[in-house]
Amino acid sequence: MRLSRVASWMVLLAWLAVSGCSKPEAKLVGKWQNVKTDSIVEFNEDHTGVIYQRANPDIPPNIPFKWTMLKDNQINVAVGAPGASSAPEAHGRLESKDTLILENDTFKKINTEK
Repeated sequence: MRLSRVASWMVLLAWLAVSGCSKPEAKLVGKWQNVKTDSIVEFNEDHTGVIYQRANPDIPPNIPFKWTMLKDNQINVAVGAPGASSAPEAHGRLESKDTLILENDTFKKINTEK
């Protein structure tokens, strides 16, 4: 009986550790596809990212950015080359685990799990 009680506590503690350590930022990390274009936005764990776009030849195809998760799933994205003194900012919000609104564009999370 004592062994079963210890095992139950260990399972509970493991579950709490896994579920309690999930930060809102973890939901954002990954690739997101624009629902209207072929643009993809990738958010990395180190708070950097890349916008991949091919539709507009006047814009570089791979645009780096840095991102910050604010309160209430709000997102701030500073777009620009590394080392630039100032960068344009974009704002958005994580609507759900698979929907991101960035400025006026909607993105859906790309499932990369197999």
